[in-house]
Amino acid sequence: MVPKGSTATENTMMDKIQAGIKLESADEITDEYKEHLLTLMIAQADSELAGAYGYVPWIEGAPTIAEKLAMANIVKDECRHAKAIYDLLAKLGINVNKLVFEDKMKNRMKVFYEPIRTWADLVMFNFLMDRAAGHQLHDAAECSWGPWSRIMTEIEKEELMHVKHGETWVSKLAKDPEQKANIQKALDFWFPKVNKVFGKGGTQSNQRYRHFKLKQRDNQEVRVSWYDEIKPLLESYGLKAPDINVVE
Repeated sequence: MVPKGSTATENTMMDKIQAGIKLESADEITDEYKEHLLTLMIAQADSELAGAYGYVPWIEGAPTIAEKLAMANIVKDECRHAKAIYDLLAKLGINVNKLVFEDKMKNRMKVFYEPIRTWADLVMFNFLMDRAAGHQLHDAAECSWGPWSRIMTEIEKEELMHVKHGETWVSKLAKDPEQKANIQKALDFWFPKVNKVFGKGGTQSNQRYRHFKLKQRDNQEVRVSWYDEIKPLLESYGLKAPDINVVE
């Protein structure tokens, strides 16, 4: 048997990756590939779960019955997305219960610790963060690890509905003279925090992710794509888009 860290294993793996063949088994991958794969999947699983936690209070706090249902559905979606990724991690030998209940502080992005105090905060977070997540999900949907890629394709479809929810409400509040200042304040608060989640451009780790086709683009490319989408939308609502260089 050829050791997993051997040159032969790596060459065979890279031949498949470069040919566009999805990797399906832990026996096909090197330890380095697995380490990078786990880092990305753990971050995504925790983000899905943390996102659900953030929306939970707004089932009660939503302004209409229809919105209470919408919030409940988003929570359900995010929890289901998290479980799908945790199930993949379990198949790769990760102790998921330890990850969820003991190690959560190690994996959570700072943005998920911020309190969502008002409905304007909620929908602006939804508008910015779900679209940011959508860009990252798109890269994962095209990744070289088959099980993750297929699940991401399905999750990406549902996240588009979450993005639409944020757009609808930000537009609605921006058109309300009594709410426009509040939604602009929420934008100014959340923008630098969400802008930061993409990470720094040109990092060595990002280069390795792209080498293994676990990511398709540099972090800065993803950030710019996200910004190029939200800026004209915000301006069409009569809101002032912060500069892309505003990072907390």
